[in-house]
Amino acid sequence: MPPPHRIVRTFHSTCMVNSYDRTVAALGHVAGLRVLEYSEAAAIGRRGGMSWVGDGSIEVAEPIVPGHAAARFLERFGPGMHSCAFQVENLDATIEHLARGGVEVGVRPEAGFCFTDPRRTGGLLFEWSDFTIPEDPRDGAPEPPPPEKRVLDVLTHAFIGALVPEPSGWADDFGELFGLVETFRDPRAALDQPVVGLAAPDCMLALFRLTPETSAQYWGTAHTRARCHVLGLGVPSLESAGRSLEDAGVAVWRRSDKAIFIDPAETGEVPLMLIEELLTGDPRRLRSESTTDTP
Repeated sequence: MPPPHRIVRTFHSTCMVNSYDRTVAALGHVAGLRVLEYSEAAAIGRRGGMSWVGDGSIEVAEPIVPGHAAARFLERFGPGMHSCAFQVENLDATIEHLARGGVEVGVRPEAGFCFTDPRRTGGLLFEWSDFTIPEDPRDGAPEPPPPEKRVLDVLTHAFIGALVPEPSGWADDFGELFGLVETFRDPRAALDQPVVGLAAPDCMLALFRLTPETSAQYWGTAHTRARCHVLGLGVPSLESAGRSLEDAGVAVWRRSDKAIFIDPAETGEVPLMLIEELLTGDPRRLRSESTTDTP
């Protein structure tokens, strides 16, 4: 009997962009991103690979196969965040578990990973794998040093943000099924703040309310469908981050007392939202508080 479904970690977030090279250079300059590995993979229709920012991994991907799902995504939704990937203990067990909850595999390019059908997960795309890459610092590989000349000191891959019409309903339908722990729910949250937080062992999935009529105002893009839409990064100080961005001439789309949203034109088409404090219930925050309280 296979082991039960269990998320080991947030394997990575993924962005789909028009130019891998431009995005890597922009994110390296602004956020200190560094490449872990690179490949050209026709099976998944992209060139790119895993990179490191803060304490987590983001896959930067550029479509290379016309008509492939990667290219269709870019044509249909535009550049930016694409999906959220979880590493699980046993992929077959996860597939069976999700199927019992009505979530089916959409495509399984290779034996070790699959994508679930976004039509079965409220419009959001998720990747599931039972492996990580050899270059993953969380699995013992050395962490590449950040670029010396970078604008921001990024501490954490704080959250993967997703827009859905009904965040609370999405969380009720899929949070427990996925094995995520709900840490907060605020139905009255402002449109630029998450309504629900769902914790994986090492990161957060933050659900924002999708409002097509105002999405361009808040996010710089007119989103009309559910999608992963923003990468949250933790910085030591929003005040210092704001000064650093201004000094470097990096345009800010919007700023509040809780977050800074950088103009995606400055980050190679990847929407970045900076926060100073990790979201409520973030497991890293709880571990830090527990360590602080220990005599």
